[in-house]
Amino acid sequence: MRMVGFNDDPCVKEFGLSVSDRFEKVEARILEAPQLQYNIQADRRNIVMPMKGVWRPKSFLSCNKLTHWIILNLDRYTREDNLRHFEGEMQKMGRSLGMDIGPALSPYSMPSPTRNTNELMEFFKRMKNKVQLVVVVIPDKGDCYAKVKQVAELNIGILTQCVKARTMSRMNPATCSNILLKVNSKLNGVNHTLAPISRPKCLQRPVMIVGADVTHPSPDQTEIPSVAAVSASHDPKAFMYNVRIRLQPPRVEIIEDLENIMKEQLRFFYKSTNYKPERIIFFRDGVSEGQFAQVLNSELNAIRRACSSLDQEFKPKVTFLVVQKRHHTRFFPRDEDADGRNRNVPAGTVVDREITHPTEVDFYLVSHASIQGVSRPTKYRLLWNDDDDMTEDEIEEISYYLCHMFSRCTRSVSYPAPTYYAHLAAYRARVYLEGAKVKLSNLAMEQQRCAVVADIISGYPTTILCDITSQQTAVLKLILFILVF
Repeated sequence: MRMVGFNDDPCVKEFGLSVSDRFEKVEARILEAPQLQYNIQADRRNIVMPMKGVWRPKSFLSCNKLTHWIILNLDRYTREDNLRHFEGEMQKMGRSLGMDIGPALSPYSMPSPTRNTNELMEFFKRMKNKVQLVVVVIPDKGDCYAKVKQVAELNIGILTQCVKARTMSRMNPATCSNILLKVNSKLNGVNHTLAPISRPKCLQRPVMIVGADVTHPSPDQTEIPSVAAVSASHDPKAFMYNVRIRLQPPRVEIIEDLENIMKEQLRFFYKSTNYKPERIIFFRDGVSEGQFAQVLNSELNAIRRACSSLDQEFKPKVTFLVVQKRHHTRFFPRDEDADGRNRNVPAGTVVDREITHPTEVDFYLVSHASIQGVSRPTKYRLLWNDDDDMTEDEIEEISYYLCHMFSRCTRSVSYPAPTYYAHLAAYRARVYLEGAKVKLSNLAMEQQRCAVVADIISGYPTTILCDITSQQTAVLKLILFILVF
């Protein structure tokens, strides 16, 4: 900081400003990680406690048998013995995770589709009523993934799990375990959930957890629409999520059709649980501070209109939070508090004072153990809360716990699972549009063109998701150095 010489700059001097050459010191707390429950009927020891944001998987809490499946090879360099090895690893790892996996049908190979996808479509048509899942080996480069997903999910309605050729050639038990995390979720299984002792108070009554995100095209993509995605839980464990996607004009941040989306999600929740949610906790991603008032006014009212349109007396409590990753705040711990080889703050570190808003509720949470570089904390801003009994510590707790509910890995992720799912769903919508000419003047028609086949929507709603000072939670304290740039 001294070498940069900010304080010698004439403009800085003219405004009477000075920049300290020392980082700001603030007090932080570390939230206790939740205990996670796997299948305790298989083994009563199947309650795990994450350590430093990571844990080992046990027998899945619930799973369906995978008795009919096939491997489709679209990569010319992948040999059949690699496919057979993968089949054996799947069965072996399935037994260790409590999932019954039968032998696969004989592997089938075909050239990677280019413009013509007729052969791929015919294969999926033949397999639709014969198998539960098609594992597709795709080349490491090219647009094969987009073509597979477009044909399988938009045209035919069959479940697929794509594996890159390089991954297939280096298959090992750890990789196979990660693939089964996705496969079990796609088959409507539940990998894990919060143990009863760690279930937050707000999850002890019917509650719908919602994540929403809007992704925009890059500035040079003038003919590509923005994509809004909303994921919503539909089980008491808050592990299974249903997703709705909408296309909207480029650069529009407000989710224009949120009222209809929420109607669909509320109906799905009631159909799945036979209960109406008493509370809706809404995590909104991708909103800048200048858009807070606009988003709150539009989207909160859309949620309320959706509820009242289904039943005039239906008025669940709404908690509306914005999740922000695009900021420049970083935390650096003291040497004695540093964690891991990257010397980051420990997973669960929360800062909710001194550098936060003086009147509004906001906080920084590092929920993950960084694999590389400096951990980027996630900033949460509470825009609305109908429940006066829900304290800031409870909001921090549920936010942190939801970071452990991501189905695709056994690590705590950097922001809550429903928001992560919404982001993935928006990406999948872009895959559906890849290679197609989009008419921005008729987005309703384009929406129909990228609609997922009803068989998948109704039968496998989670498919596109898988490819604290004196309160109960916190006890540890440390001093953090904060760098803002």
